[in-house]
Amino acid sequence: MRKLKYPALIFIMFLFIISFHLDAQGKISGVVFGDYYYMFSNHNPGIEGMNGFWFRRLYLTYDHNLSSAFKIRIRFEAYSKGDFSTKEEIIPHVKDIYIQWSKNGQSIILGLSPTPTFGKIEKFWGYRAVEKTPLDLYKMAHSRDTGIAFKGKIAKGKIYYHLMFANGEGNKSEFNKQKKVMGAIGFYPTGNLYLEFYSDYESGPINRTDVYTLQGFIGFAMKKFTFGAMYANQIHQLGEEDLKLRVLSITTVFDVSQKITLFGRYDRMMDPLPAGPAISYLPMDSSSPFSLVIGGMDYKISSSFSLIPNIEFVIYDKLNSNDIVGKLTFLYKW
Repeated sequence: MRKLKYPALIFIMFLFIISFHLDAQGKISGVVFGDYYYMFSNHNPGIEGMNGFWFRRLYLTYDHNLSSAFKIRIRFEAYSKGDFSTKEEIIPHVKDIYIQWSKNGQSIILGLSPTPTFGKIEKFWGYRAVEKTPLDLYKMAHSRDTGIAFKGKIAKGKIYYHLMFANGEGNKSEFNKQKKVMGAIGFYPTGNLYLEFYSDYESGPINRTDVYTLQGFIGFAMKKFTFGAMYANQIHQLGEEDLKLRVLSITTVFDVSQKITLFGRYDRMMDPLPAGPAISYLPMDSSSPFSLVIGGMDYKISSSFSLIPNIEFVIYDKLNSNDIVGKLTFLYKW
């Protein structure tokens, strides 16, 4: 990992240099979040009692308007690996790098950009600093991919769409002939209500399987209260017996005051999760269905800095032990 250190520093310096030399159409922004965590209980006895500080994400973003129609984005990300078995340095890489053409509310995006899978869901949840949305957390989908995307609103803003044709490898390079097609279509029946249907298909190369995903979401937002519910069904075609992954998630967020927000979330994974042990920061058992319960409070010290005490419970159907981790999450942005 050390060999990545100096290129990462050079990249950061490059962003700052160009921000000072380009005109006011360029902008640098950033987000950092991490935790002090304590693993109160875990299905793996070797992890129980582990505790410490870690930076889970650092985002450094440069946006620049080339003209009234074209803009570019370069986003650098650094993160801790979240692996309890090895010591790792903070790992840097490029999160976004794309050019976007926009006109009359319609956009075409070329490059490494956000996928249609859970962007709207993450906005309703609002607490990526605490935990990822379900398909992201359970390694059922990528947050980014390289390809071409079309997005916008039609019907006087009542209908939202986001379509993408991409490699299917996330932020990694392509290595096979197969591709992934993703599409989300959303509806705003009222100003407070949002409905979305999402589907994708990924053609699998040798030693991998074709994957289909169907997902539905409903979100309701008022001035001080937000509610979201999603259900996803993913099928990995294995031949004689397919692998099915089904997950339900419900989220609530309530603003008690200008400085205090309460939030809760319930996920129900109805099938054993093969990728469970590889989940960063909260490795899960792969042999049992489970429920994930998250609760916490966001204390906004300022508009750019929050302290967020929270706790996560993973309750297994078939195990005698469960996972319980308490965290004091910190979030700051500029």
